[in-house]
Amino acid sequence: MTQLSTLIPLVRERCGGVLEKFALDHLKRAYQKFCAESLYLARSQQFNQGEAARLTIDDDHAFGGVSFVLDANGHELERGLDYNVSVSGEVFITKNTSAFKVFYYITPLFSLPDDFDANDTLISKYADYLADGAASTLMKMPNTQWTEINFSEHYRRNFIDGYRLAYREAINALDEKRPTKPREFY
Repeated sequence: MTQLSTLIPLVRERCGGVLEKFALDHLKRAYQKFCAESLYLARSQQFNQGEAARLTIDDDHAFGGVSFVLDANGHELERGLDYNVSVSGEVFITKNTSAFKVFYYITPLFSLPDDFDANDTLISKYADYLADGAASTLMKMPNTQWTEINFSEHYRRNFIDGYRLAYREAINALDEKRPTKPREFY
């Protein structure tokens, strides 16, 4: 796992003179927003009938939501009809099936520790976008040597483009595992 502090030099390229503590705090915020908007931290877990279907959540993370659930035959179950999900990440199956697989995502907690281990793949692919997100909020800080409102908007747009790219990647990866529903024509 990679620590967010490794991205501080990228933030300093964008915001000259920023203090390390400020850079790390804004990187943590950018990472949280990036993960929440992109649904990049997707997971899957399989359960057997009768097992308590409590989803595994990583340390310093919270349950984000369920994307879809497949039964033992690989058919997609309908939320509210075949299964329900609690706020804490427990899945309750109402359909009779020998096993089921849950595809879900997690998000980082609001208050992350300074030595937080971030997702390696996300950091290696989207480091510049995360630095842009941190820079966009840092540049809005009043009365600092790095305050620059115009550049802030530029970095904010780059950050949004980054989590949109990551969202598309995450959805495409999920769609490869999701069965296609047959269309009914009348």
